Amino acid sequence: MYCPDWQVGAAGETDIATVNPETLTDATPADFEFRYIDISSVSEGKINWNSVETVRFADSPSRARRILRPGDTLICTVRPMLKSHAFAEWKEDDGFVCSTGFAVVRSGEKLNPQFLKHLPFAEQIGRQLVAWQCGTNYPAVNERDIHKLRLPLPLPNEQAAIARLLDAVDTAIARTREAVARVRTVKDAVLQQFFYQALGETAYADRPIKTLPIGWALVPTETLLDAEPKNGVSPNATSKPPGIPTFSIAAVRHGKVLLENQEHLKYGQLPDKIADAYRVRKGDVLIVRGNANLDLVGKAGMIDRFPDGCIYPDITKRVVFRKSGEHTVTPEYAVLAWNHSIVHNQILRRAKTSNGTLKINNRDVKQIILPVPTPKEQHDIVDLTTALNRKIDGLGEVVIAYEQLKRSLMHDLLTGKVRVNNLNLAPLENSYERSRLC
Repeated sequence: MYCPDWQVGAAGETDIATVNPETLTDATPADFEFRYIDISSVSEGKINWNSVETVRFADSPSRARRILRPGDTLICTVRPMLKSHAFAEWKEDDGFVCSTGFAVVRSGEKLNPQFLKHLPFAEQIGRQLVAWQCGTNYPAVNERDIHKLRLPLPLPNEQAAIARLLDAVDTAIARTREAVARVRTVKDAVLQQFFYQALGETAYADRPIKTLPIGWALVPTETLLDAEPKNGVSPNATSKPPGIPTFSIAAVRHGKVLLENQEHLKYGQLPDKIADAYRVRKGDVLIVRGNANLDLVGKAGMIDRFPDGCIYPDITKRVVFRKSGEHTVTPEYAVLAWNHSIVHNQILRRAKTSNGTLKINNRDVKQIILPVPTPKEQHDIVDLTTALNRKIDGLGEVVIAYEQLKRSLMHDLLTGKVRVNNLNLAPLENSYERSRLC
């Protein structure tokens, strides 16, 4: 499993690591304040600090007990397959506590903390955790099993080299994701400026606060459509063929319907005669007609590439825009406008709750007011946002490539299949600069 030259030891051995070294006791002062990290705020090595609250001990949940110090590794013992592990990379020595759903592992003299932080994501460690989990509704690993966790122990210089290499890839991934976020911010700002110049700084397109520019109009969606909006169909489906391809609502994101991602696809059983009415076509615009998430209900996506014979699900509705008449919109522009807040806010005014799910119907869709610019302005804003989307897509492909590299390195380096020592990682650590040119 590991390189024969490496030592292997248990996490509970004092010279290797200490498991759950510090715990808040009942004697803790009631007014002691700390930042509380629970399982829901951690996802695959990342802590969502927006969801981390500062609480007083007297007001904290009973599971808020594990004290954290810089350099500690958090191994999530609940549903370990989700890999909700993390690393205490902050510098403050006091004021951080995590849930008892984590095991806090603090490195000993034989274990580099920067090396340890990558181990919970290694296949060999994951297999041990999954084998030890108990329970069905709430599978978890016992603390005593964490003490038995078998960890690889390369020599200190090799631990440091492995950690530096994996950290460099993590840095490249993080910087590229930040670049994606910045381009999305630019795109949002461009659209905001486009609509505000015409309508003024308003939250709703049907409530402009300035006179519209020449050539612009505010038009009910009903008058822009070529046919009645049509809900899809959702037959019984499985995650693998055979069957007619369809997809989950997760495919509708950022104005697109992403049907090249196998994770979004499902396969249903439906007679071809019925399925024919719901086959998707290139350029189709689909609207999410129901979702518990306010940000997603009513959002639109356009279909580009899709598997042969694909049908759209009942949770979406297809809208077809007419190509002639006094006022027209291109599908590409319609999706941009429909997903912007000045239109989406109108949808939220109309959405009705059913068992925790917000839904809109055909009447709601037809009453939504769309700002309709001149054909040239529609073309120009679509061209500009398309260029920004290409940049986002290109950077996204770089992220995927880095993630694939990370998985490969994790397998090779953390088993000793590939040996490393002191490395010059400057080229990789600066690779983000090259990714900007993609």
